[in-house]
Amino acid sequence: MKALLLRLFGLPTQGDAATSPATASVQTTPAATEPALPSPDLSLQWQLPARQLAQFNQWMLGPHLGAPSPYTERAVLAALDRVLHSELSGSQLIPRVPSVLPQLLKSLRDENITAGDLAQQIAKDVVLVAELMAEVNSSCYQSSQKINSLDKAVQLLGLNGLRMLIARNAFRPLIQAQSGHLTNALAPLIWEYTEKTAQACRLLALQRGLDEFTAFLAGLLRHVGFIIALRTIDQTGVTQQLPASARFQQNLMEQALLLSVHVGRQWHFPETVLAAVLQADTPAASDVAGSEALSNCVRQALQLTQLYLLQRAEILATEEIEKMFAQMPQLLACCTGLQSAMDIS
Repeated sequence: MKALLLRLFGLPTQGDAATSPATASVQTTPAATEPALPSPDLSLQWQLPARQLAQFNQWMLGPHLGAPSPYTERAVLAALDRVLHSELSGSQLIPRVPSVLPQLLKSLRDENITAGDLAQQIAKDVVLVAELMAEVNSSCYQSSQKINSLDKAVQLLGLNGLRMLIARNAFRPLIQAQSGHLTNALAPLIWEYTEKTAQACRLLALQRGLDEFTAFLAGLLRHVGFIIALRTIDQTGVTQQLPASARFQQNLMEQALLLSVHVGRQWHFPETVLAAVLQADTPAASDVAGSEALSNCVRQALQLTQLYLLQRAEILATEEIEKMFAQMPQLLACCTGLQSAMDIS
């Protein structure tokens, strides 16, 4: 698993204010008007209002909350702590990915690889073939004729599109493998939340001149820890509901976030991605180059995805979102873009 994801995520691991005179001479005539400073980009400062955040948490977790229980909370958090300090490689908590992917991912870094070579490798995995053909025949590509040739599909999607398609295909088993009551109930929603977060990360990265694949990868990684946490809770057998204690929920989300980073570190993800995922909920200065802009991208992608899911559930009106982003067209465009299937070409 480590070698496989290293080949896919072959990215770098590491990852003027004007001065004024000390003294000023006394002016006998009105001072010249100083040029106005450029107004800050409001979209970079935006945060999801607390009301919408509470609505989202209630919508997503509300049906799965039970009465607070000190015993259950201690048992669950202790189990999560054990997982956090364990080696997750080979664990049943993380399903295996198709064996054909390692060579394919290595080939994607070869500048001399041809579409025909890639098509031959992809043809060895029926699931990947189905994913690829479904992607190129989706509404994103608006082809007048259905594409049935694997070679043509590879050419149409392009190298970057293939990387994102394969990344998504590699992550899907991590999210979708269902093994217990809570996991069965929440996994489908978490996978959609994951896909849309990754899509929003990519859209924001494109707007801001960041690396779109690095952002996409951070969006995919963000929720892995939560699904591992749910599987761990199911395996304890102590509860089929999450205790409704606010303190427990905070501890659960903190542990889930650390689990996401733990998985990413075991898979040797770039430090830029790990730092961005870790800081997305609690922004702070980082000494990892390039992670602050990416963490802001991940944080806002999470919140835009929450708005999108609330809107789709008819909890939040479209007009309310449009009003919220009246002066931030970039964020409105990103939120609106989540309504469409992702074009990864």
